[in-house]
Amino acid sequence: MRFKIVLLVRNEAFGNVLPVSYQFELSSCIYRKIMDNRTDYLNWLSKNGFSEDTNLKHKLFSISNLYIPKIKVEEDRLHILTKRIQLWVSFLPERGTEEFIMRIFSNQMMLIGDKYSQVEFMVEGIEKCPEQEWSGYVDYLALSPIVISLPRINKSVEYMNPEDPNYSKTLLHNLLDKYSHFYGRPYQGETECEFELLSQPKRKGIFIKRFTKDETKVIGYMYKFRIKLPIVLHKLLYNTGLGDKVGLGFGCVERIKIPVED
Repeated sequence: MRFKIVLLVRNEAFGNVLPVSYQFELSSCIYRKIMDNRTDYLNWLSKNGFSEDTNLKHKLFSISNLYIPKIKVEEDRLHILTKRIQLWVSFLPERGTEEFIMRIFSNQMMLIGDKYSQVEFMVEGIEKCPEQEWSGYVDYLALSPIVISLPRINKSVEYMNPEDPNYSKTLLHNLLDKYSHFYGRPYQGETECEFELLSQPKRKGIFIKRFTKDETKVIGYMYKFRIKLPIVLHKLLYNTGLGDKVGLGFGCVERIKIPVED
């Protein structure tokens, strides 16, 4: 279940400058809003057959990048040059989700940023997006960088390029692991996965916990792609994101229609 959230930029509070790498700060802000309503949150999870532990390894939601119509970038700072921006948030649970989201986000203030620059937003509007109809092949666009990581022997991490021949196999493994985690049982259906890039991947280096002792850099990619999956895995991908580190603000995707050439 997906929602579009319209945010009013309150320049008068802290200004209009965000870090370019804001994904971690955005996801932390969203999660804080959810946890500020802990009783409602636990009731919502229970109503949908999930426990709080279900949301630990993999998140039950995904978050897009901020859609900012007009910006100016100076070094590692992003200047917002518009009064309103948008983002999209998707959730796997469906029972009571619309009421839950409206209750915790409507007319709320959201403070996003790092130690050097922050922006305060007010939630001006929340709109439930139309439900999707699914088929085997679906075309998607990354709304936030898609991250696929593999551990190395020396305990470092390798970030996979979507053009890697093993990329689709790793994507499928990630989805199957997520399914098992959420539903408490292995996926038993068809596991055929066909993956095709529809655009040149754009590499994005995003800092996590910038200017702290725990600072790291994550490599993700923005691209369009076509993938064939069983319907249940399409729903999982769409609502809970694709790849690793979704809970840190990565892997949100949107369905698109690719024009047919004559």
